[in-house]
Amino acid sequence: MEWKVDALVLRTADYGDNDKMVTLFSLQKGKISAALKGVKKAGARLKFAGQPFCFAEYVLASKGDRNTVVSAALTDGFYPLREDINRFYAAACVVGICDALLYDGIVNEELFLYAVNALKDMCAKDEAEVLVSFFLKALELSGYMLSLGACAGCGAELSGKIYFDLQGGCFYCADCARGAGTSEATLALLRACAGIDRQEREFSSDTKKRALKLLRAYFNEKTDSDIRALSEYIALL
Repeated sequence: MEWKVDALVLRTADYGDNDKMVTLFSLQKGKISAALKGVKKAGARLKFAGQPFCFAEYVLASKGDRNTVVSAALTDGFYPLREDINRFYAAACVVGICDALLYDGIVNEELFLYAVNALKDMCAKDEAEVLVSFFLKALELSGYMLSLGACAGCGAELSGKIYFDLQGGCFYCADCARGAGTSEATLALLRACAGIDRQEREFSSDTKKRALKLLRAYFNEKTDSDIRALSEYIALL
């Protein structure tokens, strides 16, 4: 039986001398795995279908519980992401987050569309801020939304020394201190990327790094998963 899906490559693994196994995030079927036959050979017709961040319409054939890619039509290869190391690792974080949050066969159309749009935006915009925005949305869709408003303890406006509680995913003022210390600038970046504060402002690389470290710690706390590409990307900032 053959069937079509619109899908994004999450990861690949070598399989035998000439084949690869590809893990896809599809709009219609969620996360699925399939074999790409002969794609390690020079001039292979479907070589592109196993490239990082490939977004394509895949035709798969199923036999039992195994899938094989029969053909693919490229929708977007997001080539600028492969030409810049920072963009490449930021994009790797996007697909890594999806891979960690998804279960096989569970459809998540909203996350799929946000992932595709994040990769598209990373080709031309500040990839760090796009990544923070996507990270926040992915956490929200998975039931781990951060509380970015007032102090979770007393309801006061957050300023000066503030604290972030990993377990609760919320911030506290100095009087209610709970969790690890963070900065106003980090919270401001998170709010801006979440669309809460739409005021135009510039954020330093250090602030972006701190925000991503906070999100990494929270993600690890909630999912017990580590996005290896995220550590690499943070080191590049």
